Amino acid sequence: MINLNQKLIKDIKKENEKTFYKKIDKIVHSLIGHKLITFTVIDEKLKFCERVYSNNNKIYPILGQKKMPKNIWSTKVLKNKQHFICKSKQEIKKIFFDYEIIFSLGCGSIINLLILFQGRPIGTVNILNKENHYSDKDLKKIDFLTVFLIPFFIKHQLKMEKKI
Repeated sequence: MINLNQKLIKDIKKENEKTFYKKIDKIVHSLIGHKLITFTVIDEKLKFCERVYSNNNKIYPILGQKKMPKNIWSTKVLKNKQHFICKSKQEIKKIFFDYEIIFSLGCGSIINLLILFQGRPIGTVNILNKENHYSDKDLKKIDFLTVFLIPFFIKHQLKMEKKI
């Protein structure tokens, strides 16, 4: 783990966002697997988010801002500042409006890995795979990655502020 951390720190200093995001994508895939992974940055006021990376740009492209939902997800992630996990299609269907698209990709479990900076939510890494694929143990395997995304997410937040 130490060698991986040292390599990521060096990469932060020399690489652009897209290249770095692809490296994080590969690391997540090697540690817990995924069919879909996206990264979203949350604006400072927690009202909007913006997708900044997707491994499937055809189905989940990088888009402009979208309004943050007000549901169980936002309570757990934004208010309580916790990672979020759905282990089944039944759970996903209750929370995510785009569940049909998610299911069409062969996905039925989701991890939303929360990125915090100074105690504030600044983004999520959204990781999807087949039903019942993820557990709380998987969250522990990838939680260390959140700190490496902070500089890139803050940089993007500053761009978002200029748009509003």
